[in-house]
Amino acid sequence: MSTFDQTIVSVTGRLTHQWDFTFYKNNGEIANRARTELGSTQKQITVDRDGDIEIETNEGTFYVSPGGVIAAGWLTDSNSLVVPQEMERFTRTVELLAKSKGPFASETYNVRLFFRFQPENSLNLLRDRGFESTLQLILGEKSSDVHSFKSSTTHSKGKFLDFIELEASLKDVQLRYGRGGNGADFSSYSAFVEAADLAGIMKDLKPFAEVLLQAEPQRLRRIGGHLSDMK
Repeated sequence: MSTFDQTIVSVTGRLTHQWDFTFYKNNGEIANRARTELGSTQKQITVDRDGDIEIETNEGTFYVSPGGVIAAGWLTDSNSLVVPQEMERFTRTVELLAKSKGPFASETYNVRLFFRFQPENSLNLLRDRGFESTLQLILGEKSSDVHSFKSSTTHSKGKFLDFIELEASLKDVQLRYGRGGNGADFSSYSAFVEAADLAGIMKDLKPFAEVLLQAEPQRLRRIGGHLSDMK
């Protein structure tokens, strides 16, 4: 198993649907239905000052609002991410929470992967991978004084719209990869995530990620055993 296969990944998901104009009137009832749907997997359900519902579960934190459901902070490792049974728990929770609100037609789906690396000399490492020429084109000789770097791009891939963001500083490199789609193109959020081909995304990211991982100090090398400590 490679170093990348053991890397911790934070997964975020979003399901948006038609606006629920009765949500703030019925948020207490919706919270109770969500509590019933989730059973023992939920730790705490609260209604915040804005009237939205926040749900802490064994799989991360979920937010329910008039416009949809957001899932945040679900931690796994790269190897487990591509195992269908692992993602089913995540997608099933999003769908159960959407179901607790009523039969609203889904408008968009999204899943995002977040990685954080701490290579030594992170900015110099990225310069060596091709960013130096871009910086010099814009800044000239001042490019050597840059203390942070951020780049993002979007592109279409079949039914999906992908968003990639790379952010680097003197202390770390953060990589975000999001894939979104229209609700009408998929029968459910689970069907969307399955079609999103997370295994393919991970395969594309692996060569670049392993360069960053190999440059991390030995004491920072993350292994699968650290996952339980982060939950």
